Amino acid sequence: MAIIEVVVPQLGEGLQEVRVIRFLKRSGERVARDEHIYEMETDKATVEVESPYTGVIVEWLAKEGDILPIGAPIARIEIEGAVETTVPVVSIPSHTASAPSGDATRGAVSVSERLELVIPPRTRAYARQKGVSEEELRRIPAASGNKLMPEDIDAYLARRAGDGAAEYVDYPLPPQQRTFIYRLKRSAQLVVPATLRRYAAWDAVQRVAARFKADPNAPVQPSEFQVFAYCAAQATLQHPKFRAQLVGEETLRQYAHVNLGVAVARPGDELVTALVKNASALDFVSFVRTLQTQIRKARAGEDQADASIQLLLTYMGGFQMVDAIPVLVSPAVAILFAGEAFLIEGVPHVNLVLTFDHRLINGVGGAEFLNAVAENLANAETLVERGQVGT
Repeated sequence: MAIIEVVVPQLGEGLQEVRVIRFLKRSGERVARDEHIYEMETDKATVEVESPYTGVIVEWLAKEGDILPIGAPIARIEIEGAVETTVPVVSIPSHTASAPSGDATRGAVSVSERLELVIPPRTRAYARQKGVSEEELRRIPAASGNKLMPEDIDAYLARRAGDGAAEYVDYPLPPQQRTFIYRLKRSAQLVVPATLRRYAAWDAVQRVAARFKADPNAPVQPSEFQVFAYCAAQATLQHPKFRAQLVGEETLRQYAHVNLGVAVARPGDELVTALVKNASALDFVSFVRTLQTQIRKARAGEDQADASIQLLLTYMGGFQMVDAIPVLVSPAVAILFAGEAFLIEGVPHVNLVLTFDHRLINGVGGAEFLNAVAENLANAETLVERGQVGT
């Protein structure tokens, strides 16, 4: 038997990196050839990846949520039978698998120029701790010739720091930010964005929030933003494209209700997403309770973004920002911004800015949705009263 390093496959022209969503098998589990072993997200779809071999998973070389370049090692499998080199792999004879670390990969055979350098798992883990990317890792020279060790990384970082140690300090990006960057890059490749802006009356929203806050027996204590979010979710009921998604470029997938994503800030300027499934189906009290729960989870570090989101909301009312151009992150088809309230003839108003995917939504459709949200905000008291069913 031999131990094989399995790499992220190339599944489409131009694909450069993927995000690992979840592992379907654990280390130590036996897998059959063509059995699904992990799930990854590409710029086109979410894909379950099959094992190219029959054998036992020795270990995973990445973590769920990691962003990996195409060709990066993701697992080591002890295989049964002969090796067919149909994908780039590094073969390590099984008798060396339990050898001391200094000899762990002696005799390793490269069957791909891309993976000629042998990188033991502990070196790869050390590189992650130091904020060294997989792509950068493969450019670091190994003192032994073809086997990269942690001390090689230390030497590389020391040389790099020597070029300008007094001028800057490198820190690894948090996993949430790396995921966000991946989604932004994917969106830039797919989305054709367009933006519309108008202002809307905010006084009714303030009255709704104040009324609930003043009532000690109120079932919920909504913020102004949560009233706004409810108004936006309800507007999607008459505008089906805002609860839809593009599948490829030929199919429109329309949902009965909107899955609403909310941008949530965390310390250190991190940004994660809270998700309310079927938001437009909920009565007001249930909506507020669900949204508050999901926001608490997001602030604790749980990023809930997934492929089901159609509409995103971002609110800067607490940061004295009155205007912005929100950036759309696919697979959502639109993102709606609301800013700090300001007075027009003594009445509080906010700017509403909508960025939408022009491949699916045209200017008139975007304007009609934005006007519907503004109308709901102006009539928030009536809308909430009609939707206040939960207790």
